[in-house]
Amino acid sequence: MNRKIFFLLVPVFMLVACKPKPAQDTKDQQAPSPEGPAVDISVATVGRQDMTDTVHIFGEVALRQEVLLASQFDGRLEGFTLLMGDRVRKGQKLGVIIPPMREALLQVLDQIDEKEREQISQEIREIPLYSPMDGMVLEVYQHAGDVLQKGEAIVHIGQLQTLDVHGDLPVSQLSKVRKLKRIEVDFVDYDHAPVRLPVVAIGGKVNASRQTVPIRLRLDNPAGEFRPGMMVRLTFPGAHHPEALVIPRSALLEEEGVFSVFVLRKNRSVEKRKISVGIRHDHFVEVLDGLKEGEKVAVTKTYSLTDGMKVNVR
Repeated sequence: MNRKIFFLLVPVFMLVACKPKPAQDTKDQQAPSPEGPAVDISVATVGRQDMTDTVHIFGEVALRQEVLLASQFDGRLEGFTLLMGDRVRKGQKLGVIIPPMREALLQVLDQIDEKEREQISQEIREIPLYSPMDGMVLEVYQHAGDVLQKGEAIVHIGQLQTLDVHGDLPVSQLSKVRKLKRIEVDFVDYDHAPVRLPVVAIGGKVNASRQTVPIRLRLDNPAGEFRPGMMVRLTFPGAHHPEALVIPRSALLEEEGVFSVFVLRKNRSVEKRKISVGIRHDHFVEVLDGLKEGEKVAVTKTYSLTDGMKVNVR
């Protein structure tokens, strides 16, 4: 009898032992922070310093002296052997133009009396071509044996010892540039150190559609390093703002033309704040509105932050 009772109780105890434990009260569990873990950032203090704007305009290297040698008569070009890159001297004979009547005379010259032959030859002469300047052949349009018409171009010669740099200066910068003696110029697609060139002339007529005036600088080229047609960038100082309110460039966010920064709050969170900016350099940016001197702004992980996020300042 006792054995039967024992065997009946064992399954009951096993069922009690296998029954699942009740869940703990949710109030005792630690809910995750909706803001996530604090982000480590570095900050900088909004301060003041002098800021000078830098103005950039593009220009082009151009010839100062050049000539497009053309035929002043109809005729056939002979004795012309120049090629692109050849150097010529002022007064150098480059070839001759044989007029049509001279061509016809040469065909019947042996049929003319010797006394008349010399007189006719003097009256109907070949026309020599001379170089009007020292320089380099930039382009050849005609070759020996070609038949030319009056006014047709034969060769383009340019003097490369002294070149010009031409640019279009915004009218808004005219008064500033008039006070400058030299402007820094660097070459867009040519590996050469920037050079400071003297201002030779500023044009007197404004381009009405672009509101610019032409500017010309002198580029000495004794070693022949530069060539006409090279693109350049002219750089000169613009507006000067003493004791401007500034932040590091790394603090600035730009999204579709809207500027903002993350400002550090006292509770170790950040506030995203829109600002207005003025002069911008590679390392510092002028703040016109939206910040006060002494406030601290995030300078690292700025594009990873969100408004109200908790941060640790490193």
